[in-house]
Amino acid sequence: MKISFLIPVHNEEKIIRKTLSHLIELPYENYEIIIGLDGCTDGTEDIVKEFAKRNKKIKYFSLNLRKGKPSVVNYIIKKARGEIIIINDADWGFFAKDKNSLGKFIRIFDDKNVGGIAESFPVEWNKESLLTCNIWFKMVAYSSYYWILFQKKKFTYFDKNKQYLKTHKMFLTNIFKKNLYKENKSLGDDFERTYEIMKRGYKIAVFSDENIPRMKAFYNKIKFKDLFKQKIRTAVARKQILEIEDIGLFDYYLPAVFFIIRESFKKNISLGGLMLFWVFITSFGQLLSKFSKYNTESGWTLRARR
Repeated sequence: MKISFLIPVHNEEKIIRKTLSHLIELPYENYEIIIGLDGCTDGTEDIVKEFAKRNKKIKYFSLNLRKGKPSVVNYIIKKARGEIIIINDADWGFFAKDKNSLGKFIRIFDDKNVGGIAESFPVEWNKESLLTCNIWFKMVAYSSYYWILFQKKKFTYFDKNKQYLKTHKMFLTNIFKKNLYKENKSLGDDFERTYEIMKRGYKIAVFSDENIPRMKAFYNKIKFKDLFKQKIRTAVARKQILEIEDIGLFDYYLPAVFFIIRESFKKNISLGGLMLFWVFITSFGQLLSKFSKYNTESGWTLRARR
């Protein structure tokens, strides 16, 4: 199967070279890289052009949409020739141990009933990065790891040794069959995508093996101001998602938070304390989002700048 990696980019000159250098070495032959340059004002476009001259797998399109990631993806996916789409943020790398493991991973789509693969581990969940990261990166890594673990325990099932989602809930999907794509309009495009694929009757797979091919962040430091902006953006996204999905306080959020705190304290007291602080800033971000006027376009200004 041909894979199309879609990379929406705006002013990523500090990281895009590393992202592309890694991606062109992927142990797979049948793939392409499509980049949407969205009004870049730094050296990003020159770097991308340099790579495109040297590697025919890379195609780029200079845009000036400035309406956020979903709008860029909506545009460049029309240029994709792959049967399988992988949304690749500019500061992520897609890691695969070898050709065989990647081939096996992609062959799950041989099942015509499988429409996507949900994020099985957070991009920050990288044991090497966790050895050298700062405290805010650690907070994101562990809170996201336990959140996904909670979801996998509560909302998945096994069929013939393969794991699938029972419900879309708050799972993120960035790997999917192109023919199932529907234009996304919210800040929670990856949440929305899960909902749309399952609504059409397709299964979404998830994995419990950390060694599967997957995205990992190239960064290992997060600034507190970026973390807090992310909390507000995520809260706005959830508010948008609630329009299409019923997510209850008592049957979902509180059990998830309790699970995260319990599991973190099992590991050690300091991590438990960090997760309690995560609950506080998440709740505060949720409160502030109720008074904000952010929408899908303006919400992307809250992204971290690498």
